Amino acid sequence: MRRAVGKTSWLLAVAGCSAATPPDASSDPPQTLAAPAQAPGLPASPSSPPGDGLRPTGCLRGRVHTAPVELFDAARRELGGVLPPSVRSARIDDLVASVVAAGGAPLEDPGSSRVVVLARGAPPSGPWAVTTSEVGFDVASATEMVAVGGKDLWAAELRVPPDRSFQYKLLSGAAFLEDPLAGHVAWDGVPRPFGVRGEMNGVGHPAALAADRGRLLSLGRQRATSLGDDREVYVYVPPRYDDGSCERLPSVLFHDGNEAITRGDFPGVADTLYRARPELSAVLVFVGLPSQDVRSAQYGFGEGYRARDYVDFLAGDLWPNVTARVRVCEESEGRGISGASLGGLVSTFAAFERPSTWGWVGAQSASFFWDDEGLVTRARTEPKLSTRFYLDSGCPADNCEVTGTMATALRERGYEVARVTVDGAGHEWSAWRARLPGMLTHFREGHRSCR
Repeated sequence: MRRAVGKTSWLLAVAGCSAATPPDASSDPPQTLAAPAQAPGLPASPSSPPGDGLRPTGCLRGRVHTAPVELFDAARRELGGVLPPSVRSARIDDLVASVVAAGGAPLEDPGSSRVVVLARGAPPSGPWAVTTSEVGFDVASATEMVAVGGKDLWAAELRVPPDRSFQYKLLSGAAFLEDPLAGHVAWDGVPRPFGVRGEMNGVGHPAALAADRGRLLSLGRQRATSLGDDREVYVYVPPRYDDGSCERLPSVLFHDGNEAITRGDFPGVADTLYRARPELSAVLVFVGLPSQDVRSAQYGFGEGYRARDYVDFLAGDLWPNVTARVRVCEESEGRGISGASLGGLVSTFAAFERPSTWGWVGAQSASFFWDDEGLVTRARTEPKLSTRFYLDSGCPADNCEVTGTMATALRERGYEVARVTVDGAGHEWSAWRARLPGMLTHFREGHRSCR
């Protein structure tokens, strides 16, 4: 059944989406893949064996799948009967948790064209529906979702051949919204004002994505125990991850994760680099913020700031979830941490705070002036770490002088340091994106082993 409806996804407040902006209406999915936010009540870190990203695949792109439609079919049979409200709600909870653990939405049947998209709860501003890149995200061609055994679960059935990847967003009234259950997603390509979170489309049939491009997975919303909040985490796996070798790859963790994806297009840059030089391939972990309002507080250190709690979250809460679900190197030499501006500052801070966790730091335009150049002092006075450093900046106005001071301090202590400068480059994502290939190359060229 098709009807004209507005645009949205299931949990507006949770997905953090702007109801006013539509997805990219192009019929071909954008090349940058990303992932969804997680809804309340979903497992914070659904478990699955390492080796695939979300579901066992045999390490081959053609075996990558989202959750199976059998999960929905079984739940629909049970919900069609007479059930007490508490039992019905618990069964829907179980379905949602099972979908997340099995690879996320949309639910698919690899043997047919059948695809199922789910939404939970009352639509926020109009009838639930779903629109896809198959129809150019046309609202008039959206597929209406129908209630399943009550008004708390809604579903739409689509037909898309399994050899064709596609993108989608949920709709409600006049708002496009993300599907917080999507296991693979793509930035919708819509530019947004500074400070406004970029939005993602869900991706169906990930096995049919181009083999020479990576995938971006969602780890859902990860809880930061020490900070008392949670945030979205996305993981880019390069083409080499799906080449059948099942090898573990080195990894780099990036702060400002949503910004790095939607403003910096770091996954797209990585695709270009790794296509040309697959031996440099690495897994990239993008860690978002709950809000831009807490950025200085969580990336800064000193009295009243919480960088230490943030680093505790990265090493204690987040990293075990990453290693449980993605094939990455275990030793610190194969783990990098990187960010720009305050992200570069907290990356360096993390290396000093947790010297056995990260063996490489990539700091772009880092705010080393912070706390009266506190990290420069630590570099000069504290015991030398087994850590390599990549430091870049524009010059003269992009934290150039203080970055040079930090590079000198590190070199004087015997650290391996790459110092890169670009005349006239600004303090902005376009500049950090331009320097990303060199930074990722430095990371891998100095690292050979992995277990």
